[in-house]
Amino acid sequence: MLDVPVSDLLKVRLNRRTDDAVVIEIYLRYPTSLLTGIPADRTPLPVLIAEHDVPAATVIVERINSQIVATQRIDMSVPDLTPPAPAWGKTGPTRADVDRAVRRMAPRRDARAAIADLHRLVAPEEFALEVAMVTAEPPTPRGRGLLAVTTGRLMFLSAGPGARHTYEMPVAALLSARLTDDSGSTGEYGVDVTDGNMTLHFTGVDRADTDRVVGALTFAIQRESADGAVSPPDPGVSQLYSEWELLVERHSLGMVDDAQFQRYGRGILRSLPD
Repeated sequence: MLDVPVSDLLKVRLNRRTDDAVVIEIYLRYPTSLLTGIPADRTPLPVLIAEHDVPAATVIVERINSQIVATQRIDMSVPDLTPPAPAWGKTGPTRADVDRAVRRMAPRRDARAAIADLHRLVAPEEFALEVAMVTAEPPTPRGRGLLAVTTGRLMFLSAGPGARHTYEMPVAALLSARLTDDSGSTGEYGVDVTDGNMTLHFTGVDRADTDRVVGALTFAIQRESADGAVSPPDPGVSQLYSEWELLVERHSLGMVDDAQFQRYGRGILRSLPD
């Protein structure tokens, strides 16, 4: 009898042996797990299946593998990011998440128009994280503006005189954000954002604001790329190779007999990622 949590399983496969028997092979994540009272040594547990039960067994294998993948998904601990419903007034919509982000920012009179635009531009499915007043440099249109980070986008809303414009990039297209303080200027704090091909440059005048924007954008990027994704196989190729090296060494020293060496060695090879 095998009684282990799904998280202790590596994979399950339907296989036909050389004697033409059909088996469900259950691979355990750890070589020390016990099968019939002895360590599994990466050897799968075979469950014999009748030929007429193969369709049902195929469904069972798919469901178990789906549960195994579910245990490997990355679940980030995040605050409540439910987008608030906007309140409508004479000047248009007002969002509570935008208001909170603005209150954390150092007050800037020239930000009022851009803030009003941000209330209208944040999409219903987005949550506004942080904002900061910055100066944009090429390739972004040059000038002063509001740099805003939502769960879905990075936006630069111009705040200077003349026609206002907005520059935006989806978080899913970005790789990283970092602080790049300009050592040649006092009181200026750089922010670089890259998508792997192009780097956007912004300069803020309040370190706390730029810190929060970079932190928020890093969080949004990680949330977009990692949350819900499947973590790398465990054990991976490097771990299995290390086990193989140790097995060979122990076999050469006479610590492992030929039968166990062949059994464990085959188990390692069959445990490699498909």
